[in-house]
Amino acid sequence: MARAWHHLPVSAIAVLWHLLAAGDFLALRLEVDVYTAGFSEVQMNWFLLMPLWIEIAWGIGVWAGFLGAILLLARSGTAGSLFALSFLGWAVTAVGMIVLREPSVMEVTGYVGLGFLIAAVVLAFLFFLYARSMRARLRR
Repeated sequence: MARAWHHLPVSAIAVLWHLLAAGDFLALRLEVDVYTAGFSEVQMNWFLLMPLWIEIAWGIGVWAGFLGAILLLARSGTAGSLFALSFLGWAVTAVGMIVLREPSVMEVTGYVGLGFLIAAVVLAFLFFLYARSMRARLRR
């Protein structure tokens, strides 16, 4: 079966998005000066004092999604499972950062942080749906 015309653009968007998420995660975890220079002391402390379970969920969301994006590009059927795991990780992260943390991500980072987090959850779900549909298409 021929590759769908939309496979390469969607895969490229998935890889680029997850590179952005991975870069954000690593730069914050490693406290890269050029990246964190724009953060206030309150914002940096909020990220550095994050509960371990949120940090683990965030890491799962980022790295499962990144690997899923690479496998989607390679047309692997495993991509959907990794995107499902990524979605779960991002959903747990969002609940932790928006609902359970005091102050919330919105109070600390404003609409930018909240928007990034919501986009991550939505995109993880959409990439999961796309990978699942491509896997079903390949089975036909």
